[in-house]
Amino acid sequence: MRVILFTGKGGVGKTTVAAATAVRAAKAGDRTLVMSTDPAHSLADSFETRIGSAPTRIIENLWGQEIDAQERLEDNWRDIQDYMVQLMNWAGTETIQAEELTVIPGLDEIFALIDVKTHVQSGNYDCLVVDCAPTAETLRLLSLPEIMSWYIERIFPVERKVVKAVRPLVSRMTSLPIASDQVFDAVERLHRNLDAVKVILTDEAVSSVRLVVNPEKMVISEARRT
Repeated sequence: MRVILFTGKGGVGKTTVAAATAVRAAKAGDRTLVMSTDPAHSLADSFETRIGSAPTRIIENLWGQEIDAQERLEDNWRDIQDYMVQLMNWAGTETIQAEELTVIPGLDEIFALIDVKTHVQSGNYDCLVVDCAPTAETLRLLSLPEIMSWYIERIFPVERKVVKAVRPLVSRMTSLPIASDQVFDAVERLHRNLDAVKVILTDEAVSSVRLVVNPEKMVISEARRT
């Protein structure tokens, strides 16, 4: 299994290069999936065909997928966000402001990468080509599992037991929202999924990143920072 990620500044042609790479792999006989995690999808335009949020057959050995980033955000963040909003409401923050404050920039894009893990584990493809959003921030967010690990391994198990024990008492004494088992399950599942994504994308035997540039000073400078 091979995973190839294409990224670069918007407008340099990374989607075109990703699409061409996918076609070449498919014609070489590899079962290939080209997927877009860019919220402004243009993959379907490259192939002049309709591509959905699930793998869609394009030609022999080639499938395309345009990830619905908002849908992935709902799947992976909604339970956690709802609890955080409840806490902020309890502290006096209005719901609209709380919802805005509980969405970390770039989360929708990194959640879209969870599909990479799903496809790699499925074994349905030989090559996975990923047309990433035009930014390096998504890849930098892969450090999130490391940040979460200390909490998950040391604090999380104790906190979950304590909350479960005091929840009945606290609910009678105060209106402070207490995290449910559903919230704890969501946190644990999120860490597990993001950690699996990072393992795949940092394995040099499996994954590589291609920086797409054109001969412009600003584009090259951004690529160097990446």
